Amino acid sequence: MADLVLDYALLHRLAGSMRELKSRIQFDVDTGSRRSVVTSDGSVVDSSQVGNSSLYASLSAFFYACHTPFKDSMDLLDELAGTFDGIAQAYFELDADIAGKVNLDRLRADIAGWQSDTAAYERYLDLKDRQITFQYYDEHGNLVDGSVPVWTGDPVPEPGEVPTSKAGTSPVGSNDVVAVVDDQGRIVSETTTVDSGDGLTYTETTRFTYHDTDGDGEPDVVDFTSTIQHSDGTEETIEKKTNPDGSYVVTSTTDEGTTTSTITSTDDGGSHQVTVDHEGETTTTDIVVTGPDTGTKTVVGPDRTEVYHGNPNTGEWTLVSEESPEDDYVPYTTVTI
Repeated sequence: MADLVLDYALLHRLAGSMRELKSRIQFDVDTGSRRSVVTSDGSVVDSSQVGNSSLYASLSAFFYACHTPFKDSMDLLDELAGTFDGIAQAYFELDADIAGKVNLDRLRADIAGWQSDTAAYERYLDLKDRQITFQYYDEHGNLVDGSVPVWTGDPVPEPGEVPTSKAGTSPVGSNDVVAVVDDQGRIVSETTTVDSGDGLTYTETTRFTYHDTDGDGEPDVVDFTSTIQHSDGTEETIEKKTNPDGSYVVTSTTDEGTTTSTITSTDDGGSHQVTVDHEGETTTTDIVVTGPDTGTKTVVGPDRTEVYHGNPNTGEWTLVSEESPEDDYVPYTTVTI
């Protein structure tokens, strides 16, 4: 089966063309509602310019009769342009989010490589001037001192400054990541900017907070706050905070309101998640690990219950059953005696 390819840039341009078409004929449609006759440049024509009152009346009636269907078409143009733009923005943002995460992982790999090169360079600096001294008897039987250098390889080049940016191209257009890195090589904040080149843009700025909860000197919990500028101009803030008991809360805030998810790990390696959306409706998600790389996911929402089988480690799930509350309803018939 061939892969589905969606050109969201083309959809976005098509939506713009529809809105441009509407703006060009808007005057004609509005003028026609007053029984006026207009030329191709939008100017109004009076009966004296036509020269025949009967012809002018027929033209006026034609413009008036066409007004309603044309006005309906204008509304449909708006709706269709909005639909195309909505699809384009949704798929663009999905690809932009994935492309941004890939680029951020590439930057992290560059930083890890820089840390390794820095450790090797510091080791070289520590050993390059050292020597091992020893004593030995020469060919005349005399005890003499000797030495050999500890470092015998080629000089290790200085790694330079820590990498803080990663630029690249992808199917979504330009894709740039700029980060702030602390003295331990950890990303403190990063900004991802994706531009389709056709008017669709996506910007995400994330600030990270590192916690050492087990006291071993290494961070084992990472919290964050992300601010996303979506392609439709709206803004979203996503925040993750970890509780002392190991559970964590993810809060998403948009113009519509706030959605909060509380995730708690279970003893079998699964999780229990409770999500309350901006309308106050609750959804619970339970992941149960049943074996190596296997498990079940049960999602109980306001409208239905869904059960999935799959791999909890990779997040790959297949829907195996779905049940709506209406399925449990058994209609009855009233019997009059």
